[in-house]
Amino acid sequence: MPAPLTAASFGTLGEEWDGWFVGSMPGDGNMTGRTPTWAGHDDGTLQQLRDYAAKHGCQANVDDNGTWLRVRLVDPRWHRNALRNVLIEHQVWGLKGDAKRAANLPYSREFVCGFIAGLIDSDGSVGARQVEFANISECLVRQLADALLRFGVQSSISSKRNNHSSKPLWRLRVADGRSMTRLSELVMLRANHKASALGSLATRNRVSRRSATGRRGYSDSIVWDRVISIAPAGSKRTYGVEVRPSHLWVANGVVTGSCIPSMTVGS
Repeated sequence: MPAPLTAASFGTLGEEWDGWFVGSMPGDGNMTGRTPTWAGHDDGTLQQLRDYAAKHGCQANVDDNGTWLRVRLVDPRWHRNALRNVLIEHQVWGLKGDAKRAANLPYSREFVCGFIAGLIDSDGSVGARQVEFANISECLVRQLADALLRFGVQSSISSKRNNHSSKPLWRLRVADGRSMTRLSELVMLRANHKASALGSLATRNRVSRRSATGRRGYSDSIVWDRVISIAPAGSKRTYGVEVRPSHLWVANGVVTGSCIPSMTVGS
């Protein structure tokens, strides 16, 4: 029985900037009070936050304690907050800790790219060899892995004991050169040092033949390999199968499909 997948499909909801804001708040934001707040550093993300707030008629009130910035996103209009309404619209307002996740909405490709960038700008890091995202929400980490895989970016997920919480810390890592290059082309990071580091990684990493094969998906059950050869098998009776919207389906545990509306399957 064909099982339709939607890996190749995107909706029309949201723009890249909206995605960045919604993605950055689960990491560095507080979304459980009357007013959205954000904590971070003046590394390029603060200015983006100011500009986004101004776009919605709000303002960012900054409290600098010398180590980090605490920003209250306020709306001058009494009993209103347009930014809180944005977070409510995208179903992330009120989520705490390990319950944080992205909504199942028909987001546009641009929104998803912005969402990925917002997550990395907040709870992500770009090191000398890899890009990492860490959060106590397993659901959010696995959703990020799914989103990356839709763009051809392979990642791995692990968990470890978190000294600051009874919940484990879930970590996603992107380490192979091919995926690093793809990620740098995909997202626009606002944190200046992370954007610079990702660009350096993409330039420095040599793409090897091994980088796109093996157990490099977000799940151990997904194995990537290369096509060795394609040979004609002669003429056989076939049946057409059409699966919308992605034209992908699973047969005997293998994801298969075609880019054309109708597919033929050997009898």
